[in-house]
Amino acid sequence: MRIPDKVVEWLLGGDNPPVRYLTLVNLLGKSPRSREVREARSRGMDYSVTREILRRAHEFASDDDDRAYWKYTGKYWQVIFLGQFLADGKDHRIAGIVNGLLEKRGWISKSGGQCLTANILAALMRLGFGDHPVVREESEALAARILADGGIRCHAMDYSLLSRCHMAQPKLLHCFAQIPVGERSKAVRAAIDLLVANLVANEVFVYVPGRQKEWQEALEKAPKAADLPEGKTAKAWVREKREAFLAKGGLGARRPKPGWLRFGFPLHYNSDVLEAMVALALLGIPMQSGLEKPLRAIEEKRTPEGTWILENTLNGKMLADVEEKGKPSKWLTYFGHFVLDRFATA
Repeated sequence: MRIPDKVVEWLLGGDNPPVRYLTLVNLLGKSPRSREVREARSRGMDYSVTREILRRAHEFASDDDDRAYWKYTGKYWQVIFLGQFLADGKDHRIAGIVNGLLEKRGWISKSGGQCLTANILAALMRLGFGDHPVVREESEALAARILADGGIRCHAMDYSLLSRCHMAQPKLLHCFAQIPVGERSKAVRAAIDLLVANLVANEVFVYVPGRQKEWQEALEKAPKAADLPEGKTAKAWVREKREAFLAKGGLGARRPKPGWLRFGFPLHYNSDVLEAMVALALLGIPMQSGLEKPLRAIEEKRTPEGTWILENTLNGKMLADVEEKGKPSKWLTYFGHFVLDRFATA
């Protein structure tokens, strides 16, 4: 698909150096060693959002573990955002925060929390810490957990009809995609295969159980803790109810997740179709029938001018706003063309 010249010129504008760099390399095929690309990469820290986050580093740099995950102003989130904006991890402000994360590992949970772990690992790799022993160790441990659990298990699924989390799968794939192909272990490759298969089987965003409304109505009838038999917990009641519910009628026909069709950047713990397809493109997943519907969804979001509109935003919640809701987004436009180009749908 040919990108309109005006869109290319817009993406190459100096106000968003990370998008300029990505456009040069991934859309225009410029060599990373070329002077133009090296100059664009060197200006990454000039991005206004990155500058504002670092200007306010004193507000979050010393956050303890309880505050570090505060949405969306805590230390963990700033590291995630800075990684997504391709900031320079050698900057002393960033390096100091990262070294603390690598030492304490408070962002690692042995029960749930895979989305946070994956988001931070991906950020650390984007910031240049991919060879650090902690990053390598925890990436391997994350892959092992996914394989042992047959997907993403977490407490958020205790009251769901689905036994494994679907919405965090793109986060983990983005994480594993940062590992160079030749350095991916057997476990990482197997985890990628498992997560990709799950996404493709559900056409990326068609995963909501058809009987979800019935299940929510059933949960509303859950007894209060005081009314449960002695020794029985609310979670045990839910497990029994779910088993009976599924035995009677199953999940029902899967339906699309509406929120995955409202594109945004950056995102939180949830995902959308575009983010998921970027992950699959980065991994070099070949075109197949299970990707036709999500690719059509992306194409349908493209404006006649060849841009994509920011529909979902964390603006007003972050330390600095990223673009403007309802207006063409350079980030989404780059991602949209990157995906369509990789899957050659036009």
